[in-house]
Amino acid sequence: MAPTTATLFQIAERVRRRAAWIIRQRERFRQIGQHEIPVRQFISGETHYYLGRQYRLRVMNGEEEKISFQSGRLSITVLPNSTRDQVAVLLTDWYRFRAERLIIPLFKKCLHKLPASAKSEKTITCRLTRMSRRWGSCSPSGIVRLHPDLIKTPKGCIEYIIWHELAHLIEPNHAKSFYALQDRLMPDWRIWEERLRQFQPDEAVFD
Repeated sequence: MAPTTATLFQIAERVRRRAAWIIRQRERFRQIGQHEIPVRQFISGETHYYLGRQYRLRVMNGEEEKISFQSGRLSITVLPNSTRDQVAVLLTDWYRFRAERLIIPLFKKCLHKLPASAKSEKTITCRLTRMSRRWGSCSPSGIVRLHPDLIKTPKGCIEYIIWHELAHLIEPNHAKSFYALQDRLMPDWRIWEERLRQFQPDEAVFD
């Protein structure tokens, strides 16, 4: 994100100087996005994403169900004879807990920076909602819905989706003015849009 005091000229000049790096990053992310995401088995040794990084999963038997996250490993303790579906439920719940702790505060931080004209006479709220084929949505009444699985993606991707949906409060349609607004709100959004393509196992899109 650019400093709030930066002018459009300063932002454009910074992007111009970084053009070669941006092009290289886009190509790298494009190649990454071509790989198919494997079907999850929820067994020890499998890797799972959290904030854009992969972590090794360890599944153990114990007297109570719990999840620990440390030293680059996700450890899940389940009761004996638990199924993979039960492991999946525990991990999904953990992801949602993490999403509530990170995505909601990040949304509020972005909302605070949104131009006052976009917030007048509206109560803007954020809800974590599992959606089919969508990363996020924004209603005319000011309700922004974000998919909790965004917590698996890099923080920049999360910010990109938040800004995309908040921009719809000012520009409802995907017109040129909408993308111009996105450029002002998050000048490097195209990089994170491309990066997000790596994290679409359910062909998630945004609206």
